[in-house]
Amino acid sequence: LLQEIEMNLPPGRMDMENNLPPTPGGAVRGANLAPGLSSIITATHRLYPNQKNPLQVTAVVKYWLGGPDPLDYINMFSNSGCQDGDQHWHYVSCGLSDLHGDARVHPPAPSPEHPSGYGFELTFRLKREPSQNQPPTWPAALLNSISKYVFESENKLVPGDHINWGKPLDGASSILKHLLVAEDPQLESLATPLGKVHFLQLIGITDEELKSVQRWNGPGISKLLKSSVETGGSLLITNPFRRGLFDIKPEARQLVDMGISQEGSNLCGMAAMIGWTEPEVSKSREIKQNAQESALNNWESLARQCDRLIETNTGYPNRISFPKSISLACNLETAKFLPLCIQGRLKHGYHFTLKSIVKETAVTFVVSQVAGTLVSPEKPFAAQGDWLQVLIKDSFLDEFYSRVIDVENNLVLPYTFQWPDQRISLTVFNDDAEMLHVMPN
Repeated sequence: LLQEIEMNLPPGRMDMENNLPPTPGGAVRGANLAPGLSSIITATHRLYPNQKNPLQVTAVVKYWLGGPDPLDYINMFSNSGCQDGDQHWHYVSCGLSDLHGDARVHPPAPSPEHPSGYGFELTFRLKREPSQNQPPTWPAALLNSISKYVFESENKLVPGDHINWGKPLDGASSILKHLLVAEDPQLESLATPLGKVHFLQLIGITDEELKSVQRWNGPGISKLLKSSVETGGSLLITNPFRRGLFDIKPEARQLVDMGISQEGSNLCGMAAMIGWTEPEVSKSREIKQNAQESALNNWESLARQCDRLIETNTGYPNRISFPKSISLACNLETAKFLPLCIQGRLKHGYHFTLKSIVKETAVTFVVSQVAGTLVSPEKPFAAQGDWLQVLIKDSFLDEFYSRVIDVENNLVLPYTFQWPDQRISLTVFNDDAEMLHVMPN
């Protein structure tokens, strides 16, 4: 989950140009043809044999010379579309993989079998309007902003990831405010002299589509988007002026719910306003809410991070304690994900982690099928530092779900759920109310 990183383009910082004159293989103007770049150019020439001189956005000052933009080039091609896809502009980045092989940007790969640079380049397909003779440059700015985040955070993208952008992608009035990551349907993976490169395509999605990705998974929503020409067709073309998927195909909501029920949810964790304490222990854990923060705003590949916590048990290397009972507290936005936690994760034998956005605190719900945990039926709660594991017994899952589903039913907040037999309580606070500084007993 990636929040937008602002990117202003001062005049002259980036240029749009044609590669003139083309050298053999379509080299970039004014530069020696680097081996990684040559491989990308060859791949795009196979797809666009008649466009060996595409329009290109290029960084005036390269990244390794102190420039602000990590992508050396973004090539823009005209694609005629297909039976279920409109004519469109196809943007292809150059710079997330190793273009040069001399360590000016990326450490060299140990062998061609390893990833080149970050192992991928980004692409984007924008529906071409009849009046357009040149591709808009806002998708190029989008690719550069996301690439800059990858460079600064070292977080790699993979198919199925989603990016919480938070405002219209086109900078105007589009309802597409977020991005989904998929494999580019026309550009195959490359084995370059400098390592392997995959092409990952970014797809514009709406608020409701993003929520469905979070509830279910990215590949499932990608498949639904492919089912309609208006939502992208088989090439997953972004049309900033389209309607939402669930307005075009209302039955898609049932397909999402069916997918969650049958397959579970790929969302194994989320950044949240969450805290916990042991009622018997006088020392409390403070929760301070930052008005500038919101759940899901710290995109750091939580799926891989949460899996790592369970698999290694090294995320919180303090001594282990086993509380006799626990009191949990969260805000309403976090509580709304608990039904999904149960239906989409716990009932399928998966774990689910809520990681605090304000401090090193996390709560992981597990069931008996999850391996490598610290809990047991005799000791259902285990604390390793501020990381709490909570074993939800199979016999309690239905009752747990039937109660927390009530958070959608206009409860008077704050509201405390009590399960004395399970020795668990949960207090839910209003989203716009301050979380208490001291956990309630």
